[in-house]
Amino acid sequence: MRGSTVAYILLEDVALVGSVLGAFWFAHFGSLAALGEWTGLLSVLAVIVGVKTLYFLAGLYDFSQIRSRNGFWGQLTCAFVIAAALAWITWCALFDQPLACATFLSIFLPVMLLGRVAYEYATRRRGFRKRLLFMGVGREAQRTAREIIDLRKRDLWIAGFLAEDAEQAGWRIGKKPVLGTYDDVERIVEEHGIERVVVAIPDRRKRLPLEPLLRVRLKGVEVVDEARVHEETAGKIPIEELRPSWLIFSSGFVNSRLQRFNKRVFDVLVALVGVVASAPLAAVAALAIKLDSKGPILYRQKRVGQGGREFEVYKFRSMRTDAEAGGKAVWAKENDPRTTRVGKFLRKSRIDEIPQMWNVLQGTMSFVGPRPERLFFVEKLREQIPFYDQRHAVKPGLTGWAQVRFRYGSDETDAVEKLRHDMYYIKHQSILFDLRILLHTVRVVFDKNMGR
Repeated sequence: MRGSTVAYILLEDVALVGSVLGAFWFAHFGSLAALGEWTGLLSVLAVIVGVKTLYFLAGLYDFSQIRSRNGFWGQLTCAFVIAAALAWITWCALFDQPLACATFLSIFLPVMLLGRVAYEYATRRRGFRKRLLFMGVGREAQRTAREIIDLRKRDLWIAGFLAEDAEQAGWRIGKKPVLGTYDDVERIVEEHGIERVVVAIPDRRKRLPLEPLLRVRLKGVEVVDEARVHEETAGKIPIEELRPSWLIFSSGFVNSRLQRFNKRVFDVLVALVGVVASAPLAAVAALAIKLDSKGPILYRQKRVGQGGREFEVYKFRSMRTDAEAGGKAVWAKENDPRTTRVGKFLRKSRIDEIPQMWNVLQGTMSFVGPRPERLFFVEKLREQIPFYDQRHAVKPGLTGWAQVRFRYGSDETDAVEKLRHDMYYIKHQSILFDLRILLHTVRVVFDKNMGR
């Protein structure tokens, strides 16, 4: 996330807090003394925390996913409705302070409207984006350029490409031009105000123009590897071009004893809270499963965990008991016809995974990590996909980066894409990253159940 986006979010937070306190001050006749009472403080905190939480769940901070002008106005309308409804519920229905509610809405909504419109307009201008030049026109360059364009990255703008062959100058890669050859890099950087040169040349020992790139670098222009840009942009690691040396010398992939201890404490605390909070829901789910279809309430299955060791995973049964009548393992699908009526809802809402908190407490799983697969599929995938076994370097998770960024995996092709995300998680794992994934999991479940 670029500095301009972070600055905007902070300014919107200041406007939110200022509007809430201003409304409270006005409603109490020029005094904030009532904040010393628990009802006053609770009403203020409820609006601030509630607006921030619901904005996140509604996707209002995921600026890169606003794909069209209609999408922008749709999110803005959603922001209006959320803020107005929450203010009314808090200050009118719960605390009987209609004047505070009206004042807050009259201050915050116009400020938010102008701010969001200004941000939307500004970030569509090239001046707010980092200008990129790709050195190379092959598969690697096109792959990362396509990710930037498809994701509509608001902080990046592609000026064009450089080719090795002079005959390719003037060609177009998609809608972007080939501006010249590798030897023209200094001139192109100056003419187009390039801030980052992305090197996407397969055989650099023979083709990389070292002296021009060095002069460009000394002028303050970033010169970076395409794999790094792809990783930063797409949130995944391109495993097709990975070499063991890259894994050995690359930054990240930290798995120290202290980090493992911190993660274990985090897992146990979250699992304990989760067990207590989900107990009523789990009881209702168990009763619904029993009434809906014949068979056990819990489903147990062998999965491959950390270090390649098998363990038994627990889930609420969401499929018919004859789902694998032939005895052959079958890929589960997002809308699997083998699921029961209750099972469809349990899987969509992730309620079927509540029993896996016991796996977390046992230590066979983590709250966040790569999803565990069955041994049958692991043996098959490790033969087809390079570095597949590296996902077993950490404990499998109840949720994970691949789960919040990619659809439900149902074949070998999906397994490759999931591994790209899993490798990114393993490289960057931390408690803060785990918290981010947990929040995104809540949002993904919210989106699916709201039909979005």
